Amino acid sequence: MPWTRIAAFLGLFAALYIAAAAIAELRVGRAGQGAMQELLAAKGRQVDWIVLGASHALPLAYGGVPERLEAETGQTMMMLAEVGAGPLYADFVLRQALLDLEPMHILYVADSFAFRSPRWNEERIADRKLLRKTPWRSSMLGILAGMAGSGGVAPGALADYVTNFSKLNPPDRFPQDDWRGAENFDRSFRPSRHATGARIGYLYPEGAAKADPARYLDALEAMFARARAEGLSVTVVKLPVPDAFREALPGEAEFDAALAARLAPLGIPLHDLSAALADPRLYFDTDHLNRDGVELLYERHLGPILAAGG
Repeated sequence: MPWTRIAAFLGLFAALYIAAAAIAELRVGRAGQGAMQELLAAKGRQVDWIVLGASHALPLAYGGVPERLEAETGQTMMMLAEVGAGPLYADFVLRQALLDLEPMHILYVADSFAFRSPRWNEERIADRKLLRKTPWRSSMLGILAGMAGSGGVAPGALADYVTNFSKLNPPDRFPQDDWRGAENFDRSFRPSRHATGARIGYLYPEGAAKADPARYLDALEAMFARARAEGLSVTVVKLPVPDAFREALPGEAEFDAALAARLAPLGIPLHDLSAALADPRLYFDTDHLNRDGVELLYERHLGPILAAGG
């Protein structure tokens, strides 16, 4: 009968799809690098510091800050920052971290651009490149379902995650690295007005400099409330950038004031180190510290902050 054949065909298709999805999960979702993969590998560990934020935080890992901190103070650190991650994406990571780890402190690296656009928040959670390297887990499914239901994340992100679609179908048939931070870490950058302008244009899409950051400051407060309810302490830092880059950031003074106004009533320390290292030779591109920059940052500023627990 036709219906019998249709049922058999659909059953075979489902079986083949499930098998392909399982293989993709092992070869893609659990074989690469990313915050979510780090959490899966470290499940059950006690960690003193988890680091959340965007790409400005990643050179800390490249420069061996977690290893040095542990050697000098006995404190452990896990890097859970992600390129282009705004506070909503950081909260996405934190929710899973609170299930997987036993953390004591959060070091949140604040960047004004991350509070100006959905591109770095809701859209980042739904980004197929990141979903592709997010391991399939029932706990993660619940978190993503909740954020799709009430957090403004597109329902398509949930469907993609459930079906492993992006792991089976690469977002780019001929992928190119968007940012080669680890590869360029030992370089020194020669200042360029054109490069700085291009970078600012990328970070602030659709003229987002005029966007009110209140929505994502609310998300940041909610994330910190969740962390503190679990007994974690929170420290916020703004990491150094070259003078030319900092001066080109739109609405930076207003953002700094808004961030400080949110954190002060909560008693959360804010360490603004954005002007601490002005020499462009301490950066490998327009705004990311290189090895020498991370070394100076740790010795002069970050090391004492971490040693004191924030």
